[in-house]
Amino acid sequence: MSTITVRRPGVTSHDVAEQLRTGLGDGYHVIPGMRTARRPLAKPQPATDDTIYVGKGSGRLFCAHVTIVRHGAETEFQVVPGGLGWETVVNSLGIVRRIQGLLAD
Repeated sequence: MSTITVRRPGVTSHDVAEQLRTGLGDGYHVIPGMRTARRPLAKPQPATDDTIYVGKGSGRLFCAHVTIVRHGAETEFQVVPGGLGWETVVNSLGIVRRIQGLLAD
């Protein structure tokens, strides 16, 4: 898991989902209220409203989820790669880095 902290209070999951959709483009699925499963090739699992699933293609191999944590005037984004084993490494080097770049701006 990687963490990004920004000095923006009151960030909503809707705002983050829109930012990810715009920045990642058509090849990605951005689904609020879902998270990755810690099983190989598993479907997204239900989660809290402050968690957003991001997947590429079928979303079963290349995926991650973002959890939003608010701390007063700051917002923290916890980005977790999907998969188990080698898939986690691939997602950490790929989709997680793309998400990090978008959320840090």
